[in-house]
Amino acid sequence: MGKQGTIVIDPGHGGAAKTGGSSANNATSPSGVLEKNVTLRMAFLTRDALLAEANAGGHQLKVVLTREDDSNLGLSARANVAKKEKAKLFLSIHCNASDEHNARGVETLIRPANLGNVNHAEDKAFAQKIQNAVLGAIKARDAKTKDRGVKDQELGVLRDEELGPGVAACLVELEFIDRTDVDELLNIGPDSPAVREEIALAIAQAMIAAL
Repeated sequence: MGKQGTIVIDPGHGGAAKTGGSSANNATSPSGVLEKNVTLRMAFLTRDALLAEANAGGHQLKVVLTREDDSNLGLSARANVAKKEKAKLFLSIHCNASDEHNARGVETLIRPANLGNVNHAEDKAFAQKIQNAVLGAIKARDAKTKDRGVKDQELGVLRDEELGPGVAACLVELEFIDRTDVDELLNIGPDSPAVREEIALAIAQAMIAAL
C-alpha cells in the first residue's frame, strides 16, 4: 500500500540583505553562487523527485515549498507552513560554510529535547534517514565528504509550537559550499546537474520511507 501525507520543504534563506547589513544569505561559493539559490534549486529538484517517486510507487503526496522565489521569510512563517498544511514531515535545506581550512561533510540538525522538542525521537529517526541519504549520494561522487552526523541544535525554524503537532522536522546542511571542491561538485562542475539530481532523489526516497 502506498504512503500518503503532506511534506513541506523549506529552502533556507532568500531575499535581500537584512537590516544592519548582514546578508539573508549565509554562505557564498568561490564562484559566487549564493546559498539561497542552491537551497531553492535543491528544493525544486526534491519536489520533482518526490512527485515522480509518488507516481511510480502509488503514493499520495502533497509537496509544499515555504518559498518558490527569492523571498525572505521569517523562521516562524516558514514553520507555520507545516502547521497550516498539517504536514507529516518538514525539511529545511541549507549549505554550510566554515573558517576551518578543511571543513567538509554533511550534517543534519534537530531541536534538542530539553528545549521543548516533544518529538525528539521521531525527529532523530527522520534526520538519520536524511543524513544517510545525502551522505550516500555525495559520497558516491566524492569520497572526501564526511559524516558529521545528526546533532541537537537550537533552531527557531524547528520549534514544535510553530510547526504544529506530530510533525517530524530536521534541517540538513548539504556540504560546505565555500570549498572549491564542493563548488565544483554541486554548482559549476560538468557533473553538477547530475549530482544535484542524485541528492534530490536520495532525499525524496528517504522522506517517503519516513512517512
